[in-house]
Amino acid sequence: MITLYHGSYIAVAAPLVGLGRKKVDFGQGFYLTNLHEQAKAWAVTIAERN
Repeated sequence: MITLYHGSYIAVAAPLVGLGRKKVDFGQGFYLTNLHEQAKAWAVTIAERN
């Protein structure tokens, strides 16, 4: 089993993969990482923007 994290500052019950900016490195999608600290850092960044 692998644990995956999403860098969000809110709970995501049902991810919508067709949302997001089109002109970024990997395009639209729902991105996950196995690195807890990476997801945490991204969540902080997004929360500060909002």
